[in-house]
Amino acid sequence: MTDINKFLSDVEKTLKHDRQNNGGKSSYDRVKGDLRRLFERNAAAVGELADSIFEYWENEYIYRSTDLTWEPSSENQNRLAAYLAFLENSDEYQELISDADWEEFGRLVNFEAEDLDVDVLQDLMKILVSKGAY
Repeated sequence: MTDINKFLSDVEKTLKHDRQNNGGKSSYDRVKGDLRRLFERNAAAVGELADSIFEYWENEYIYRSTDLTWEPSSENQNRLAAYLAFLENSDEYQELISDADWEEFGRLVNFEAEDLDVDVLQDLMKILVSKGAY
């Protein structure tokens, strides 16, 4: 199992646990802290950039949903996994990352650049250039 698949499995376990403890209904408000910590732990090499990427995902895809009870949907879980894959220099699920996402990632990487390890920064920049983010 790849790190990304393990991440998705952990997300599903978090959601399942929340549903089991709450009469079969999930609530994004109850799980968002756990999901954020899970994402940040899996993307620890990029420090604060992980938090910025998670916040972007949350604002762009979760809070725009008409019903937070069903969030994160499978598609949004996979999208978050794609974001993690990008941060880990993997191409898994990259088809779920839109041009607007790439542009935002470019902006966020530029903002966090001075705090990133040089090798990590170079890897992220190569991906972003290849995706037309700049």
